[in-house]
Amino acid sequence: MQAGEEEEEGGELKRRRKSSTSSSSSSSSVFSKLVSKCLLPDGRTVCVGDIVWAKIYGFPWWPARVLGITVSRRGDTGLAVRQEARVSWFGSPTTSFLPLTQLSPFLESFQSRFDRKRKGPYRRAIAEAASAAKQLTPEVRALLTQFET
Repeated sequence: MQAGEEEEEGGELKRRRKSSTSSSSSSSSVFSKLVSKCLLPDGRTVCVGDIVWAKIYGFPWWPARVLGITVSRRGDTGLAVRQEARVSWFGSPTTSFLPLTQLSPFLESFQSRFDRKRKGPYRRAIAEAASAAKQLTPEVRALLTQFET
């Protein structure tokens, strides 16, 4: 566990304080907590286990599964300063930490996020994600199969 994180273990909450690096004489602590779900400002809820589209600069939107969500808040105001998810990429052994704003629901955003021109590993990742979502709708299946080579 790194400084500035909270972790819940066996019902116990562990905290470590991290002072801000501002030059002012008053320092504020930031507390981070692992949560199972998080409400976003736009009204959407992101949950651990969700299948999502995720975006990293320089790469296309890619399907991923949310492995964990961390919310960091300022100790003095309680305001959220960071909300991020650890995601596991379909078709890849890697994981990444991303702001929740870089995630989009997989099925609901399929039409706008799916890149019909991409083939190979991208298509396999999409098929894995759709299978994991266990909701491979006829519409999604038609899009996946319509452009296969």
